[in-house]
Amino acid sequence: MNAEMVPLQIIGLKADLPRILRLLRRVGCVQIDDVADSPEISARPLALEREATRRQEALTFLVARIDSLLELLGSGSPLPVDTDNTDYAAAAEEGVEELASRVQELVAQRDALEAELASLPRYESTLRKLLPLIPDSAHQPGNTTVGVLASQSALAALDFVARRVLELTAGRAEVIASDVDGATRAMLVVFPAEFAGEIENILSQEDVARLRLPAQLGSGPPDLALTKIQRRMRAIPGELEQVTQSLAGLAEEWCDRLATWRAALREEIETNRVVSNLGETDMTFVLLGWVPAVDFARVERTLATDIGDTVFVEALPLTPALQKRAPIILHNPRPAQPFQSLVGLLTLPRYGHIDPTQLMALFMPIFFGMMLGDIGYGTLLLLLSLLLTRRFRKGVAHDVVIVLRMGAAWAIVFGFLYGEMFGTLGEHVGLHPLWFDRAAAQNISGLLIMTLAVGAAHVGLGLILGVWEAIRERSRSHLLQRGGMLLGLVSLLVIVAVAVDLLPDPFMTPAVAGAILGIVFLGASLGWLGLLMGPIEFIGLVGNVLSYLRIAAIGLASVYLAKVANDMVGMTGNVLVGIIIATLVHALNLVLGAFSPTIHSLRLHYVEFFRKFYEGGGRPFRPFKSELFGPRPSSLMPDEPERRGPVKEASWRVGSGLT
Repeated sequence: MNAEMVPLQIIGLKADLPRILRLLRRVGCVQIDDVADSPEISARPLALEREATRRQEALTFLVARIDSLLELLGSGSPLPVDTDNTDYAAAAEEGVEELASRVQELVAQRDALEAELASLPRYESTLRKLLPLIPDSAHQPGNTTVGVLASQSALAALDFVARRVLELTAGRAEVIASDVDGATRAMLVVFPAEFAGEIENILSQEDVARLRLPAQLGSGPPDLALTKIQRRMRAIPGELEQVTQSLAGLAEEWCDRLATWRAALREEIETNRVVSNLGETDMTFVLLGWVPAVDFARVERTLATDIGDTVFVEALPLTPALQKRAPIILHNPRPAQPFQSLVGLLTLPRYGHIDPTQLMALFMPIFFGMMLGDIGYGTLLLLLSLLLTRRFRKGVAHDVVIVLRMGAAWAIVFGFLYGEMFGTLGEHVGLHPLWFDRAAAQNISGLLIMTLAVGAAHVGLGLILGVWEAIRERSRSHLLQRGGMLLGLVSLLVIVAVAVDLLPDPFMTPAVAGAILGIVFLGASLGWLGLLMGPIEFIGLVGNVLSYLRIAAIGLASVYLAKVANDMVGMTGNVLVGIIIATLVHALNLVLGAFSPTIHSLRLHYVEFFRKFYEGGGRPFRPFKSELFGPRPSSLMPDEPERRGPVKEASWRVGSGLT
């Protein structure tokens, strides 16, 4: 059912607005609407001051910086926050400036060390390939060693470089080349340091790659560079550990403070964000919103206690225009609450209209049980749902698991009624149906009739609810449409009952007349188009009832698949192989038995049932509440009894009160 909502109007002095917003956020049970969307409120939109806009932007940027620091350092636990007496923005800005440079320096150092540690093994591998090429001249003072790598297709370039180096140094250089693998040739050039510039120009002009080591390793022959690399690789983990410890120390010192600042700043940002939704007169602000009826007195009392007589809290009359905009809180008993998520997957009901949650909670598990109807499969699904409940503790997934658990329980009940346990396996342990064996050929027609009766009753209930809604809404078209369908459906059932001799023949004439009258009413709701669409809509209604045959069809498919699995044991010639195949088929049937009844039960509700009465399009209740202080509205606590008190209504508008 929908919780009762009250349209709320708060008027106060602009000077008190920050305090009032903080109080409302702490109370946490008021949804604030945009005054611009409420023509019944004669107030202009509140104009934001330029300084307030700049502060909001600065706070948003500061929170983003805090988020980035926490992402680098780790999460923290907010300390107690006092937004009334502490300027968290100033403290946060000063602290972030102090911390950011230290963290950035350490993070940059850590990233550089990690990059260096990742790259050095590649240099090590290459230098090891050059070790056999190192001449004695590479270790003589005054000589410089350069390594060059080239593909096998560029050997001519290496030969050219070698000739130019020898010519330039007048034979004082030494050039050694060798293949390091099937695709690469390496060349070491040892020459006096005085020729470094000219040789560098020669290398840059040719299609060869010079082996360049990181600058921190300095220069020297490959064997010395290799020693430096190995020494560096041993040293880097220690340096990384020091950086990590420094960051951990900063995290321990700052994370809780950062989390506290972020929470307080977000609180201020969210509080100020709704200001643009308010209205104003010359001296006052105007706030329009919604509050659960059970929480109205608490809001009124809180503002009166903390602000005083300069704030007015009034309940507006719930006009039809306001009722269309009223937010929705679904308030149902605990067993029905998991089905709220399934209703919400479609759309929320409009305020003041029927909430189908409890009806869905009643029928959907029964439909599931009628389809599956097996003690063995039901028990396995029940155990599986109990395990999944520990895995999914909240959200839609948790609700679906609870629904599956209810359906599994009903599957066990119908399993006893049908006398089924893993299909026909129950027969071998003395299990007999308490009602009837649905798989027996002589009972198929009875099963189909039963499911059609269930469908007619379910659709008929939806039409009765739809007629009731049409009467409440005073909707002539809906009354003709749903009333015509209901009259036609009842008349059709009477015709069928007479045809099978369940009712005497005199009932046939009024039943035919009723069916014709129902089609006329149905067509009248559609205007001139109803001459064609009326009969088509009635045929669609019959199709809705026939759609419930899927209850029997899915159940029989499950029974016969289980029977095939059981027969596999004796058909393969090998008992072990037969058992394995039968187990696999039963596993497949179990999966189908979980998904198919769920999906088709939902379809029967969404398409065949809800469309007869359900008025969707409601918007969820989104209270303006604090993550730090705000308790849940009592109307959101299903286990708490409602405390109803008188709600005062005001017929006056802004301008007739405080100005």
